[in-house]
Amino acid sequence: MNVFKKDFRGRFRSFFIWTIIISLFGFLYIPFTDKLLEESEPMLKMLENIPKVLLNMFNMDVAMFSKPEGIFGSEGMSFVYILTGVFAAMMAGALFSREFEEKTIEYLLVKPISRRRIFLEKSFTLITFVILLSGLFTITTVLLFRTLVHTAPYNEHILFCFGLYVLSIQLFFAAVSTLVSVATQKSSLTTSLTLGILIFMYFGNSLSSVNKNLAWMGKISVFHYLPLIDTVVKEKIFVSNALVIILVALLIFYGALEFFKRKDVLI
Repeated sequence: MNVFKKDFRGRFRSFFIWTIIISLFGFLYIPFTDKLLEESEPMLKMLENIPKVLLNMFNMDVAMFSKPEGIFGSEGMSFVYILTGVFAAMMAGALFSREFEEKTIEYLLVKPISRRRIFLEKSFTLITFVILLSGLFTITTVLLFRTLVHTAPYNEHILFCFGLYVLSIQLFFAAVSTLVSVATQKSSLTTSLTLGILIFMYFGNSLSSVNKNLAWMGKISVFHYLPLIDTVVKEKIFVSNALVIILVALLIFYGALEFFKRKDVLI
């Protein structure tokens, strides 16, 4: 039995819908970039009067809005982070905990294939969807910038960097959701816990930047190590940080595999 083929076909419709949402998300920001840059002075004055804590929550900074990639890389990328994290978490839940919950996993477990193979093929399906979504998001963003942004020069390497960041974020939350799925075998609980962790990490990192007493919240957040403001303003690409997050995600997947090999189906 080809578990990968079965799961890929079964979840492709959901993936296709999410792909449209994420790939076209840039249309909310990129087509208006030239106009915003031309009339940036009033906007910058308005931003200077907004409390810093509110700006940090959506990765907004006055200096970012002087660059085309900064306009999309502020609030736009914040929503992309959250949406793609939600996609990865929900897809992992559908591939693992929902099968436990609906007892369809029992059909696979009685087949003459190992639990290790079942887990690896399901995980490969999940990782394939994550890579495809990240790649399509990156390609769409780059093409939209090339087609619609002409007022000011921009650093295209940063746009590809955004794609790498999205990939690492998705893999991390896909891995966390997979581990929770195998442990709880409940889709609703998996979604709640994983999204709770995502929201805690995102806004915890934002709060840590304005309150020294909450600095620990930033250190345990993956978003802390992929700072959008520094990436755009300082043009510093955190490739090594993204790769470390991907490595951590793979280690979590391995932990979920060991759990899956020993976990019985709850009655």
